Amino acid sequence: MKVRGQDVLLPATLVGAYPRPIYMEGKVFPVGVHEPEFVSYRMRELYHHAVSAAVHDMLDVGLDIVTDGGQYYENETGYEYAELFHAMAHKLEGYAGYGDRIQVGAFDLPIYKPTVLGDVAWRRPVYKPVIEAVREVSDAPLKVNVSLGPATLSALSTDQHYHDLKALSQDVAKAYNTEFKDLERRGVDLIQITEPLTFFEPEDWIISAINTAFDGVDAYKVVHICYGHEEGQPGILDLKGDRLFPWAFDLNCNQIHFQMASHEFAEVDSLRGWPADKDLGVGVVDIELLRVETPEQIAGWLHRLFGSVPPEQVSVSTDCGIASMRRNVAKAKLAAIVKGRDLARAQLTGS
Repeated sequence: MKVRGQDVLLPATLVGAYPRPIYMEGKVFPVGVHEPEFVSYRMRELYHHAVSAAVHDMLDVGLDIVTDGGQYYENETGYEYAELFHAMAHKLEGYAGYGDRIQVGAFDLPIYKPTVLGDVAWRRPVYKPVIEAVREVSDAPLKVNVSLGPATLSALSTDQHYHDLKALSQDVAKAYNTEFKDLERRGVDLIQITEPLTFFEPEDWIISAINTAFDGVDAYKVVHICYGHEEGQPGILDLKGDRLFPWAFDLNCNQIHFQMASHEFAEVDSLRGWPADKDLGVGVVDIELLRVETPEQIAGWLHRLFGSVPPEQVSVSTDCGIASMRRNVAKAKLAAIVKGRDLARAQLTGS
């Protein structure tokens, strides 16, 4: 896989979210397209400190690609992933910050589905504060996890305006597209959306929405597909790889990231025939498990994978967001990614 134009064998990163430090409490970004960037100047300063701490942890263990660690997630509460669902919607025209309760898969979450009251459109930069906070700390390759993707956000909206999921998803996707081009202008290396497509039946409108969102975007584009989790509890128990692939190969992206560690790479055979024009990101640490994986375990999984996908097309990561854990455990998990990657890389190269 190429990182800033250079070939990197098995580059290491995380999906996005990382535990907040103990001094971080409450909401960081206010609700509303016309609201200030931060709820207060004090919270702006605290957020920048939290991002600095998260990025230092990532660089300390040797990750190749950093994120802001999702330090605006209120993961000290039972509403851990609310901001994943709401961050984009709260800053788009047409959305309101309330709605029906989210009930999907095994989840009955205390999180609302944001309400659509009018035409959805982009009005202002959404993730600009994220980029600025990371760039104060490091110029390392940066991935921005841009909330739920347009397909999942549309499906999990309380639609009181369009009454047509495909039409809603296209306008949401066009708003995302404008945000992505803004991120690209600001020098973001990787743009990632979270689309837990294991919850959906494969349908054309999903591919169309994601491809509209990425249309004309030259930055490296990642679609993260997972089985969902809240406080370590999975949202889908049945494996869906055989249903997702090759259907998902039509996505207009550079990489599909897939949750693999939680089921010990049981879906390797579903990845056979992986296309040459896409990289594969794989989770090699289970974010639903406190025990830290060994380098030998991770390297063994990767060598099983290489029978289906060439190592030159593989990136290693967490299964999903790792914000539910204590920070010392989460950092140990990130270190395990790098140690397992290094062992697999040495076995491949003989060095």
